[in-house]
Amino acid sequence: MKSTISERDGNTVKLEVEVSADEFQQAFDTKLKKLVHEVRIHGFRPGKAPAAMVRQRFGDEAIITDAVEDALGGWFAAAALELGLDPVERPKIDIGEELPQLGKPLGFTATVTVMPEVELGEYRGLEVPKESAEVEDEEVDAQVERLRNEFAELRPVTDRPAKTGDFVTVDFRATIDDKPVEALEANDFVFEVGAGRLFAEIEVNTLGMKTDEEKTFQLTLPEDFGGEGVGGRTGDFTVKVKEIKEKILPRLSDGWASEVSEFATLLELRQEIRKKIQGSKTYTVERHFRAQAAQMAADNAKLDLPDIVVTEQAQEMASDFAKSLTQQGGDIRAYLEATGITPEQMVTDFKPQAARNVKTGLVLDAVAKAEGLEVTDAEVENAVRQMAAAARTDADALMASMKKNNRLEPVRWQLLRDKAADFLAANAVAVEPPAKPEETEAAKPQRKPRASKPKTEKAAKASGEKKAADTTEPEPVGAEPVLDEPEAADAPDEPQEFTGEDS
Repeated sequence: MKSTISERDGNTVKLEVEVSADEFQQAFDTKLKKLVHEVRIHGFRPGKAPAAMVRQRFGDEAIITDAVEDALGGWFAAAALELGLDPVERPKIDIGEELPQLGKPLGFTATVTVMPEVELGEYRGLEVPKESAEVEDEEVDAQVERLRNEFAELRPVTDRPAKTGDFVTVDFRATIDDKPVEALEANDFVFEVGAGRLFAEIEVNTLGMKTDEEKTFQLTLPEDFGGEGVGGRTGDFTVKVKEIKEKILPRLSDGWASEVSEFATLLELRQEIRKKIQGSKTYTVERHFRAQAAQMAADNAKLDLPDIVVTEQAQEMASDFAKSLTQQGGDIRAYLEATGITPEQMVTDFKPQAARNVKTGLVLDAVAKAEGLEVTDAEVENAVRQMAAAARTDADALMASMKKNNRLEPVRWQLLRDKAADFLAANAVAVEPPAKPEETEAAKPQRKPRASKPKTEKAAKASGEKKAADTTEPEPVGAEPVLDEPEAADAPDEPQEFTGEDS
């Protein structure tokens, strides 16, 4: 088979392919053999009719038409591979108006959009900002305090009113125009005063209340509150304090350290906490440095991304977002309704990040090619075994399954990109990161922060959250996530919180 590129306009190419007479005959014979096994002819058992009789029954014209249709995809794929092209959509193939004749070569043209050619810019010796991985004493202190809070005692108090930090048990109800609001009615509800988990008016009015005290005050609900048609309206909210408990933190001592961990002294516990924070910060800093090096190399490269590739990547990202939402107990349809966007708008919002991801991946491919980077079969097998270990499945069975379903090449491809990213990081120059905005404007007068808008019950349910009054807003779909960073197979755990348990 002979193939050439006859025309090229950006990422659209036109191929001229000539299939030899022998290859054409082979395709015809394959189709005829298939028909022999499929058709039933009176007087012959299935699959036993002579090929000549089957050929005569169907006619060469019909067999040639089907044979060409079956073989065109393989012929095109072979031509694209020979020419080093990476198609991103189905080609438009033209075999002409005349029926091909056996014994003669078959020619056809194919027009298709392909992945762009990458013109690498500067990618060695890039000056990449790198954050410090030094662990501050305040970080260790914060983890120790978290442990103290985790093991704190809640002690009932009766001789004073509720104050910030207390845990109170209350009954509450709300009415608007003397009609109850079901979403704001609960008994034996426990919350920490000042933690910001309820509407600010509720927490403010609970402060200073004593056990068995009841108070009624006015509460204006957010415009988008609930589904009872009460959003934006003002009603009467009644709260009764049934119990007040103060949080008693344990005293820092060697004895306490030995109770909450396997360490005999507080010093040893702090050293272990520092070690875990150090490992987490070092991994995060190195991973971010690597990602920034890849992004800078991508920014320096020139290529024209086909819109179809960006759209497909954005659709995949939207699909992953929906799956993640479902895993967290949410629902994508409810989320779209709550946020007021359409599935099409969600895909559009993901496109900027999709374009960056695709471009970075293609640049990593180009760097790997330029530097002669390769991935061995042993490295692929090792990656699969690590995947099996993570999934707690048999490594040999997984290897066999992935090989059977042609899923090993994507693993090799990702490992090659990882090597390219490692190469960029290894050849980059770490520089001091620019000052953060809060550092450069520290001397400026600070405005009083606005109160957070309470999350609506509808949006909370849509995003899978279980606490109705949580004021943490979900990240908007249109927000630009951090550049996808290839995950190292041997990456350590990222312990954000020390549990006191031996890991």
